[in-house]
Amino acid sequence: MRSVPFEFVSGLAAEFGAVECCWRESDRSFTGFVAEVWFSSLPGEFAARWSAVVGYAVLVRCVSAGPGRFAVSVPVTVPGGAVRLGPVLRGSRVRLVR
Repeated sequence: MRSVPFEFVSGLAAEFGAVECCWRESDRSFTGFVAEVWFSSLPGEFAARWSAVVGYAVLVRCVSAGPGRFAVSVPVTVPGGAVRLGPVLRGSRVRLVR
């Protein structure tokens, strides 16, 4: 299993046509964080490539609400710095403040 920086996933997500990309804490990820990458159509190639890169199955799910129809969760490491928390809910999004 390999951990990759969030910035790397975020940059490549844009090249694959992602609608939005953010990171959040995760109890299931071996790194403790995942990049949530949202797509309007099924992200098969993106998910397959990231599974190969991290050596770990990435989670792809169809969602009824959110910025896109499909979400992919990729295990990542996050940058240091201050974070701004959204509403305090399990799985809430976090934004890095530089």
